Amino acid sequence: LAVSEEGINLFKILLIPGPEVGEHSIWVSNVKSFCPRFDVVYTNNPLVRRLFEDEGYPVKQLELYRRDFEMGTRIRRMMLEGEPWEDLVPKSVAEFIKKIKGVERLKEICSRD
Repeated sequence: LAVSEEGINLFKILLIPGPEVGEHSIWVSNVKSFCPRFDVVYTNNPLVRRLFEDEGYPVKQLELYRRDFEMGTRIRRMMLEGEPWEDLVPKSVAEFIKKIKGVERLKEICSRD
């Protein structure tokens, strides 16, 4: 939702889930087996950066969108406490959460604990 809202062409994005291999030495080859050919790796994870650089791939760091301010834990806490949270997420995300009654669902889940 937020990606579309930013005007990014969704046909240029490919999300590919892969199983956790649990062994660093085969991580890169595992990723390569699930993905089409790629030339650059984007990550902020230091281990992933090192593993791909060791295999000769250029690695770029991602610019995080207001990461210091918009942590999911904080937003969920605000939802649970009835505080305004909508300005902390992209408009399309706030609309979706409201559409699916996300705050009510979160409160219900947390009341079971």
